[in-house]
Amino acid sequence: APQMHAVNSPVPVGRSNRFIFCQLRSGLLSRRRNIGETGAFYLRRMDVRLVRWPAAREQLQSLRAEGMPRLVVVDADVVPPEPTDELEDWVRLPADQADVRIRVDTLARRAEARHRPALSSEGVLRFQGEAVPLSPVEARVVDALMKRFGAVVSRRDLTEAVWPDEAPLRNALDVHISRVRRRVSEVGLHIRTVRGRGYLMDAPSDSGQQLAANG
Repeated sequence: APQMHAVNSPVPVGRSNRFIFCQLRSGLLSRRRNIGETGAFYLRRMDVRLVRWPAAREQLQSLRAEGMPRLVVVDADVVPPEPTDELEDWVRLPADQADVRIRVDTLARRAEARHRPALSSEGVLRFQGEAVPLSPVEARVVDALMKRFGAVVSRRDLTEAVWPDEAPLRNALDVHISRVRRRVSEVGLHIRTVRGRGYLMDAPSDSGQQLAANG
């Protein structure tokens, strides 16, 4: 389950608020994915801050400037701040624990979506302001890897996705992976080889820790 963390001091008002401000230490919301094909773990971190309002007004401004996803925890009887973008939401004290978790998960998903590549129907791969055109076969390889971005895709699944109606030559996948690896590097993406299992696409800035993988 995701872990949430608070900015500023705890407020001992009710069980839910003790959960929000005492169990949650200052830091990050972390997501942990189990790569079932290898039994290894690939760790992705997506930061979501809980910010007191109005006590942590300056911290909120800093997080907005950094583009950090944040949940503003508003004191009772205080007018909440107007969210400046889709990476900000607010909840009022006393806050329901389940409501806080749902809002934090939503913010994390929005933030993570901003860090995912996009592939157009014309075969143009875009990531963080950069773009590179792909051939039809390259686009199918990238599409299969993007659907499980940050997780392993087996060689069998890749082969079936790229050549659904035919049996490719023995080394066809290796040849195309080598080509696609060079192409996606132009927009800051990596394709990593997981020994004996398959391939994983990620971005260097998203990589926390990866075991049993060979870049």
